[in-house]
Amino acid sequence: MRFVHIENLRSGEQLARPIFAPDGRILLNSGVQMETTYIERLRGLGIPGVYVIDEDRPGVEVPETISQRTRTEATANIKAVFDSVRVGKTFRLDEVGQSVKAIIDEIVQNPNVLASLSDVRSYDGYTFSHSVNVCVISVMLGVKKGYNEKQLYELGLGAILHDIGKTQVPEDILTKPGRLTDEEMAIMQQHTTFGWQILRQNPDVPLSSAHVAYQHHERPQGLGYPRGLTSDRILPYAKIVSVADAYDAMTSERAYQRGMLPHEALRIIHRLKGVQFEPDIVDLLDLCVAQYPVGCMVRLNSREIGIVVDINQQERARPIIRVLYDRWGKRLQQFWELDLAKTRHLSIVEVVE
Repeated sequence: MRFVHIENLRSGEQLARPIFAPDGRILLNSGVQMETTYIERLRGLGIPGVYVIDEDRPGVEVPETISQRTRTEATANIKAVFDSVRVGKTFRLDEVGQSVKAIIDEIVQNPNVLASLSDVRSYDGYTFSHSVNVCVISVMLGVKKGYNEKQLYELGLGAILHDIGKTQVPEDILTKPGRLTDEEMAIMQQHTTFGWQILRQNPDVPLSSAHVAYQHHERPQGLGYPRGLTSDRILPYAKIVSVADAYDAMTSERAYQRGMLPHEALRIIHRLKGVQFEPDIVDLLDLCVAQYPVGCMVRLNSREIGIVVDINQQERARPIIRVLYDRWGKRLQQFWELDLAKTRHLSIVEVVE
């Protein structure tokens, strides 16, 4: 399968992954053959692109970090919480708490799974899918740190609710495609305090989880907000969620920007290690994501082009490649695979569309 941006999608291509509405409902299921009317409808809904079946990539399945059912239910549950808070109602943790536990169970049962946050949603659903993604990555980081079940739940709950304060921020500021003015940024930054206040009103939310909403934009050198805390005063869960939040934001498709590739986002996060993000959490992130995910097309230093078909757990930057095109760009009649961890003279030089 491969990801195709909506402007490049053509009639006749077949969906390899379902497409979801903001509330988690399936808009189009896998296997559906695209038609012009479908494409125009998806464009109107703000769908950034879709996964399609690719004959050049037979047998290449992009792995899912958590099951589609768990992801869909979690997205719908966090949307319900946001909707309740937005209109001033109290919210119950029953459903969203169960979703956090389901996410934890699946990740604990598969500790070597890598983050593959490739479900396709409309731009309007970004807040909800982002909340789930941040929860998933945060739990993965918590597992790497050796957290127990109680700690993982408190971390996961704080992560999935970390942006709850945005329910109190005007929609035009939340969805503004360009740079925010100083005044708008000041309003946006209040979402951390709003989130803290909202979560503290619910007796079922642990104090440590509420602190995640309050502190996830604090930074080690005291350059964050709302209180300018330094590393020694930022709680561990918030340190984890700040990294997960940044990584998912960088790699997500938005109405006004394409998502970065994982290796690009990792490079930036590493560059900011110690300034914006805790060094030990950044190092753990390397163990949770693949720089070059399965299904990614890459060019080698030999100028050959291939697709990533598997990840080497010990050397994530040197995956197993199926070579599809020779150095002159001619499609090979017979594909062959090479393990970059065992073929040291070859390396990836770039990702290609």
